[in-house]
Amino acid sequence: MYGIICRDHMPGHSLFANFRLALKNYFKTSFKEVLVRENLEDVTTLFIVDEHFGPHVDVWKNDKFINTVNEKNIKVVVFNFEKIYSSQFPWNASHQSMLCRFSRLVQFVSDVHDAKTLDRSVINKQFLSKDTILDVDLVSKKDRIVFIGQCNGFYPTRSRVLNSFNSLGLLLDIIITDRKLSYKEFLTKLSEYKYMLNPLGTGTFINLRFYEAIKLGCIPIQEITEEMKPWYPELSSCITFTNVDSSIGVALDSFKQPPPNIYLEDYFDEINLSNCVNG
Repeated sequence: MYGIICRDHMPGHSLFANFRLALKNYFKTSFKEVLVRENLEDVTTLFIVDEHFGPHVDVWKNDKFINTVNEKNIKVVVFNFEKIYSSQFPWNASHQSMLCRFSRLVQFVSDVHDAKTLDRSVINKQFLSKDTILDVDLVSKKDRIVFIGQCNGFYPTRSRVLNSFNSLGLLLDIIITDRKLSYKEFLTKLSEYKYMLNPLGTGTFINLRFYEAIKLGCIPIQEITEEMKPWYPELSSCITFTNVDSSIGVALDSFKQPPPNIYLEDYFDEINLSNCVNG
């Protein structure tokens, strides 16, 4: 039996719901909710969707839970969404140290530097599920660029990127949400624009917003590093930059259509998730 730790009640995004839907589609089975240690009865494989999310940490990060998992010889499959080492959040390394106490652990990390540190050949990606519905009425798009999201102290490079874009004189609207928009309000705003500016956040990986934008018919303008290129072939279909300069304005005229949609179920096939879980 497959168990899952995935409290998909987050109001501001569909991240956890995407994984819940995609896992169900991919394995063609239901999952047992694991909220406490006692729920591990009959579980053979436990999926943790974001081991750093507070309510999930409260479930798994304790000696009794880990010991029970190991005693029952349960395989633990973790989908990570945060940078672990040299992170803005120093407690992430502590979480990782505790996580490694699971004796049968398969972890897909997001950050490409973490992947190198841990010698991983596959990373986690924040695709939408094929069954994810973005409940938005699509409208005619403004021929402008939007940044929509957070830009507080946890994202020190975003202010620099936004200021640099402003200096180029491009048609850019900046919407700082401070997590005050509902998910539908956020998606509705995003869908109004032809281009979506997506600076990197707290790690070296592409976030959910990139794939939401594509689903809504927007063209991402994605900040990347050179190290990301081998991990993300989908970047070839959008505008990317490592430094902000006038070439970005030229690139706007070269991309008329958003990249094709890529779904989480397809990525599970690509990385042969079933073999990782059952092998």
